[in-house]
Amino acid sequence: MHVALVFAAAAMVLILRYVVFPPKFLPWEFTEARLKGADIAQRIVELSRGTLTRLNDVSRYDQDRNYNEALVSIARAVIENRQNQVEAVRLSSQLEDMARYIMKISPSRARSLATDAVSSEIALVTRMVYYNDYLFQLFEALKAKLENPSRSYLDGQVNELINNINDEAQSINDLNKHFNQVMAEFDAIFGK
Repeated sequence: MHVALVFAAAAMVLILRYVVFPPKFLPWEFTEARLKGADIAQRIVELSRGTLTRLNDVSRYDQDRNYNEALVSIARAVIENRQNQVEAVRLSSQLEDMARYIMKISPSRARSLATDAVSSEIALVTRMVYYNDYLFQLFEALKAKLENPSRSYLDGQVNELINNINDEAQSINDLNKHFNQVMAEFDAIFGK
């Protein structure tokens, strides 16, 4: 009778240990992809900042009706932004690797945080697609203004596109901050 009681107590302790204090597991593949992805996302944010500086110049040139300089400036921004597109593809690859190993992460709270973080970075890549599209549309609008300066309807379009690009850049920054905040909470679970 005492032996059965001891086994029952031991079983209860083990069950409680795994329910209250579940084992922690973090696949190294997830960590490696996460570190690479974080570096890439930071580069995307930094490259976007450089483009935003150019957009201020474009806006000023456009207001001064110096469409040639505006077009040259936005053309440079489009060329520089190609690196951002390359980085977005690289980030997508790292996110794919992270997503592949999320289900192996334990405890469940860490897995939930990892899912939130990966979702945030996927949204960042989506915002990069919009950002790039708006940048190209701005180039085309400025080219049209240069070819035919009397198209006054393009004035509003240029301003709207610049605002859209700024909004997307802000979203990219916010999503990257969210990723970093969530991953800080994630790291706390693993004592990092």
